[in-house]
Amino acid sequence: MANTFVDKLERYLQPISNKISTQKDLNAISAGLTRFLPVTIIGSIFYLIANFPVTSWINFLKDINIYNALMVPYNVTFGLLSIYTVFFIAYSFAQKANLDALSVSFVALISFFVLTPFVTDDSGALSYHFDYLGSGGLFVSILIAILVSRAYQFIVKRNWVIKMPDGVPPFVEKSFSSLIPAVLITLVSAVISYLFTLTSYGNVHALVVQLLQKPLLGMGSSFWAFLVAYMVMQMLWWFGIHGFNVVGAVMLPIWLGLDTQRLAQIQAGEHVTNYVGMVFMDSLGTPALSIALTFLWMAKSKQLKSVSRIALPAAIFNIAEPVNFGIPTVLNAILFIPVVILIPLVTNLTLYFFMATGIIPILTGVQVPHQVPMVLFGLVQGNWQLAIWQLLMIPVSMALFYPFAKVYDKSLLKQAEQEEAKEQAKMQEGFGKVSM
Repeated sequence: MANTFVDKLERYLQPISNKISTQKDLNAISAGLTRFLPVTIIGSIFYLIANFPVTSWINFLKDINIYNALMVPYNVTFGLLSIYTVFFIAYSFAQKANLDALSVSFVALISFFVLTPFVTDDSGALSYHFDYLGSGGLFVSILIAILVSRAYQFIVKRNWVIKMPDGVPPFVEKSFSSLIPAVLITLVSAVISYLFTLTSYGNVHALVVQLLQKPLLGMGSSFWAFLVAYMVMQMLWWFGIHGFNVVGAVMLPIWLGLDTQRLAQIQAGEHVTNYVGMVFMDSLGTPALSIALTFLWMAKSKQLKSVSRIALPAAIFNIAEPVNFGIPTVLNAILFIPVVILIPLVTNLTLYFFMATGIIPILTGVQVPHQVPMVLFGLVQGNWQLAIWQLLMIPVSMALFYPFAKVYDKSLLKQAEQEEAKEQAKMQEGFGKVSM
């Protein structure tokens, strides 16, 4: 029965996955986001060291003036994610399109900085805000990387480049051949940036944020509104965008207000009118832990085994980026259903049901750091029933994820076999030429 279900999933999902993997833009995005896995691993390690969920440890680091130093690697990795994204996606696209990858990447970077607003301090110094350079600017960085790469390819195909005479060193020739595309694309970026200053948005980042967040403003504070917002968050993560940064900017004040209201109602002995809020969301955790554990348990693909092993420590502490960009779950058609729909729906509905029926005591509204691991999170809340539910949700999420993981694992194994066959064919061809 299980094998039949997996076969059906493979039959329907594999063609979709193949189409996505062969589409140039989506392929470049997926490859580019996967490339900065080391960036997210480095940032996660230092963040965990500096913010290990023990208050005395954090206070100790601050007392000996080491905390800020440990946070520097985190700030220059996660805080600059959009910069790495622009570079790696443009680089991946250029490689596939047989363009000068470094030139395309740097032109994309220039365009990103031109379109990103900077601020001026009292001394007149210019600086960029981390909100746009980090995860908050990911969507814009993806768009810029693809559009610049496409524009560069368009210009080069029409030979709008400077031709150098024979005998000129290759690095000099590449520098001059990229000059016209770079100037044209930068000029267009500067014009677009100026035009945005004439609008109420001010810049392209503000436009994107408002377009993504505006639908959220009309939602209320009910559980169903919370569920929709949470699903939107997971959807954005699937696209490689930090879902909480977009959704939280609108919903966080509402969720924190609900937590405060619930805490006041409990203290006053009144009837609690709402169960959801920021604490409810933190209690759900992320699918990252179940994903990493599932692949460590059943994957035959070396890639999935090694990435899951590396990403597991961060996933335990609810840091999902190594899983999202390393597996990757980003733009992964095979894993879309469990990551964006199944696991979020089951965890949200069961937790709400158990609270509504009194099996799990209502969350008090006391804020616990998001980095506190599941199960321990419930115990810190003083809610052992919540801790048991969190423990049970790990195997439940793994079971929901398993059939899709099986299909993805098989697809990677097949892909690895095909690449190995190509390498062997090249080697045999090389030996044949040598023998001749």
